[in-house]
Amino acid sequence: MVSEKTKPISIVTAFFDIGRGEIGEGYPDYLRRTNDTYFEHFSRLAALENEMVVFTSEEHRDRIDALREGKPTKIIVIELKKKFRRQIKAIEKVQKSEEFRSRVNKDMLINIEYWSPEYVLINNLKTYFVNYAIRKKLVSGELVAWVDFGYIRDMETLNGIKCWKYDFDKEKIHLFTIRKKHPLNSMEDVYSAIFNNAVYIIGGSLVGSPKKWKEFYKLLRNNQNELLKENVIDDDQGLYMMSIFKRPELFKLNYLGKDRWFHLFRKYDKTIKMSLFERIKDFF
Repeated sequence: MVSEKTKPISIVTAFFDIGRGEIGEGYPDYLRRTNDTYFEHFSRLAALENEMVVFTSEEHRDRIDALREGKPTKIIVIELKKKFRRQIKAIEKVQKSEEFRSRVNKDMLINIEYWSPEYVLINNLKTYFVNYAIRKKLVSGELVAWVDFGYIRDMETLNGIKCWKYDFDKEKIHLFTIRKKHPLNSMEDVYSAIFNNAVYIIGGSLVGSPKKWKEFYKLLRNNQNELLKENVIDDDQGLYMMSIFKRPELFKLNYLGKDRWFHLFRKYDKTIKMSLFERIKDFF
């Protein structure tokens, strides 16, 4: 899936401290992640030689720069809570409304996307960050990927690659799935996924050409506004499903394997280092 002319994929990511390290009792332990945990994960992503744009706050600039060790990197500092204060308030208003909470599966209300406006905001901003990087000419790749700051949990996830390359179709936005079947016959299916926290598409990585990212950004903004009018918010996966429902021709769904959240670099890189046993497992 890679030709000799394949160019490295430009990577965009972001990190802002939203207080996950200080989440109190009454919430699942897996929701608590310190800044050090995020930076430990990022240290593996930072090892890639691909050009990278990182959005963050001023206090994290030097730490990110040190981990990149001179590799092509642009760090964009944003005061998140100041720049997006209106959006945070709008999200918080929905999260606290009884109308919204009554529609969410009560067993799911404990999850962070239903009570943290900053978490929802950051996940909603992924297409914004990528398009900012494109608009400001901060990336030069024919393909641009969003990869979550903490996506690479261990070295096995990185799969030994040094520079990420793959011949993704430039006429599509590429989303990555952990389910083979997607119940998208109506908007009710989208709402069901949002209110039940059902995951079919991972939010950790998306890939597309600059042209297609612009189309996706416009579509996603319309979807966000449509949900807000219905007093509904979502972090990312539900919005991506909504986008597929609205414009299926824009997207290609790439199967990672059942519940294989972190197999991106195992399956979609110029040198795929997977055993026959792993390939068989991922087929089912």
